[in-house]
Amino acid sequence: MTLRDDSYKHRFREPGQEILSPALLAASLEVSGGQLAAVLGVHHDVMRHHPDDPTVQRRLGELAEVFGRLLELRADPATAAFHMKNTPVAILNHRTLFEAVATHDSERAVRYLQSISGGQSG
Repeated sequence: MTLRDDSYKHRFREPGQEILSPALLAASLEVSGGQLAAVLGVHHDVMRHHPDDPTVQRRLGELAEVFGRLLELRADPATAAFHMKNTPVAILNHRTLFEAVATHDSERAVRYLQSISGGQSG
């Protein structure tokens, strides 16, 4: 997946760090580290001890992009996190955005969010 706009990434980086923070993303989404690792499809220990691992960073980037775009539509992080994890989306085969990321369908989730931000009904 090619990330088009990384302005959302600043939300998920520790101060002074260039890499995305699994802990910040998990806290923002109100999930445990284990749940985050499962969604990313990486081992929890790898994510925790080697957050700079290229696979971890790529998958964090995909999740952060989807969540960041949702935050553009739902400014309240708690509400956005709730919808990310709990709201099934018809165009995503009635999966949540969280599930779409877990099944490597982040690009489709981003396109969906772009379409509703442009005024199309979701």
